[in-house]
Amino acid sequence: MAKMNYEKSVARLEEIADKLENGNLSLEEMMKLYEEGTALVAACSDTLAKAQLKISELSAGTEEA
Repeated sequence: MAKMNYEKSVARLEEIADKLENGNLSLEEMMKLYEEGTALVAACSDTLAKAQLKISELSAGTEEA
């Protein structure tokens, strides 16, 4: 899977959720979408964790100044 930015990943997750909720897919298609979705969730979580760490570092830097 190509690396997407956070916003595109969230948009793709919304597409996947809509398709899965629709229910007009084969089990194989649903499994592929579920697998893609879990990978996107992991990538988004990682992005958010890195952003939180960066914000904490920047905040700590301003408190020390």
